[in-house]
Amino acid sequence: MAVDRDWRWISWTILGIGGLILAGGLALGLGSLRHVLHGERADGEVVEIRREGDMYAPVVHFRLPGGEVQDVKDLASGAPDFAVGDRVTVLYMPQDPRDFRIDTFDRLWFSAILVTVFGAFGLLFGAVAWALSRGIDLAVVGEGAFAVIASGAGLIGVFVLISAADLYTGGVRAQGVVLENRESRRSETESVRRADGSDIERIVERVSFAPVVRFTTREGGRDGGRDIEFHGRGGSERAFAQGDRVTVIYDPTNPIRARIVSFVDIWLPSAVAFAVAAVFGGAVWLSRRTRRGATAPRV
Repeated sequence: MAVDRDWRWISWTILGIGGLILAGGLALGLGSLRHVLHGERADGEVVEIRREGDMYAPVVHFRLPGGEVQDVKDLASGAPDFAVGDRVTVLYMPQDPRDFRIDTFDRLWFSAILVTVFGAFGLLFGAVAWALSRGIDLAVVGEGAFAVIASGAGLIGVFVLISAADLYTGGVRAQGVVLENRESRRSETESVRRADGSDIERIVERVSFAPVVRFTTREGGRDGGRDIEFHGRGGSERAFAQGDRVTVIYDPTNPIRARIVSFVDIWLPSAVAFAVAAVFGGAVWLSRRTRRGATAPRV
C-alpha cells in the first residue's frame, strides 16, 4: 500500500505540472485567437532582422488607417524565419497597435502547439503513474504510453515528410555560400562509473554547429535578386567550412523557407520521426506478443 500511496502522490504531482503547462499552451493559443478574431489587419514589411545574442527578431514596418507609421519588433527566434523585404500581414489591436501578431502559422500557433504538446506528455506520464498507483499491470501501462508516443511521432513524421517533399519538388535551386558556422553550447549532466563501481555525476558541455548560408533568389520572380540568409541543420561537427559553396532549394513564394540540398537538411527530420515511431511501435508489438505467448494454453 505504501508503494501505491507513493505512486498516487507522484501521479498527482506530474498531472498538476502537466496541467499547468497545458494551460499555458492554451493561454498562448487564446492570445493568438484574440488577434485573429478582434485584431485589425495591415500590410507590413520586414525592414530589419535584429540580432539579439543568438536570437533573431524581425522588425516590421506598417501603417495605420490614419497614416501613422508603426515600427514594431516581434519575438526573437533561434533562427531567422523572415528576411528583410518580406511582405507580411500584421494583426494589431485597435486600442494598442503595438500589441500585434504577424499573421503566419508559426508566429500565431507554433509556440502554443509546442507548449500544449509538452503539457499533454506531462499528463500522459501522470496517467501512467496513476495507473501504477491503481495496481494496473505495468506492461499494459507501458504499451499504452508507448503506443501514444509512436502515434504522435508517426503523425509528426507524415507532416514533416509532406513539407519536405513539397519543397523538394516545387522549390527553386540556387547556389549559396556558407558565411559562418554558428556555434551553440549547452551543459548536460551525465553519470560516469568509476573503476570501483561507484557512479559520479559530472557536467559536460556540448557544442553544436549550424551553417549560416546566404544565397540570392533568381532574377525574374517576384522577389528576384534578393539576398537571403538561413540556417542549415546543426550537428556536433562542422559539416561545412566558411566559404563553401552549396546548392540550396527555396520556396519561391517564401524564400526564407530554404534548405541545403542534402539528406540531413531535407529528409533527416522525417526519418528520425519515423524511426522513433518504429522503435516505440515495435516495443508495443513485442510486448503484446510476449504477453499473449505467456498466457496461451500449453498443450
